[in-house]
Amino acid sequence: MKITWIGQGGYLVESEGRQLVLDPYLSDSVTKKFGLRRLAPPAVDAKDLKPDVIFITHDHLDHFDPDTLQPMMSQSAAQLLGPQSVITHGRQMGFDDKRLTIVKIGEPVHVAGFIFTPTPAMHSDPYSVGLLLGTDGKRIYFSGDTLYDAELVEKVCALTGDRLDAAFVCMNGQLNNMNSKEAARFAARLRPAMTIPMHYGMFEENTADPGDFVNDCRKLGICASVLETGGSIEI
Repeated sequence: MKITWIGQGGYLVESEGRQLVLDPYLSDSVTKKFGLRRLAPPAVDAKDLKPDVIFITHDHLDHFDPDTLQPMMSQSAAQLLGPQSVITHGRQMGFDDKRLTIVKIGEPVHVAGFIFTPTPAMHSDPYSVGLLLGTDGKRIYFSGDTLYDAELVEKVCALTGDRLDAAFVCMNGQLNNMNSKEAARFAARLRPAMTIPMHYGMFEENTADPGDFVNDCRKLGICASVLETGGSIEI
């Protein structure tokens, strides 16, 4: 399995010729609407992606981006998965209802060889979810956007179980997200084989130092490393 960070909470997951795109933000729509200054150009052109599945964790512009999703949905037969807020927005955009699937926390959905199990998240979109992704014997956790809460952590751990090959966790510490110390505590409870920070480095006004997260993880005995935007890991 190859996982490429395409910025913010976005990833391209490739396995056995299948592609999943998670929370892609590949435009300047946030800058245009809110004035936040983008720090780097998109890691890939949305028009170059033809995924089998798109999973969106919640309906915020840097995760559900119409300027990114419209070309991806138009040039592929991708299924769009997400919680109620995401699917409602997809219907408003005119996407074919047959290509939209509402996901619910703890209920696995099988699409294109991937197993999607939504996990709890605590964010300003009340429908927000994280994701436990399974395929080819691999188990990967993506936190989505979430605050730290001890009860929420236990609920996530009950779904992820005792073995995780990797965990990707937000740690920007602003706008209803964990900070680096909280994210490290979360990772220590999850105990994945590797932990990678995300949701930073996109906007000048909303970022954090991933090095702080790595140091916080190491103090807790957790393996953590930084993935550059556009960079990939293989699991």
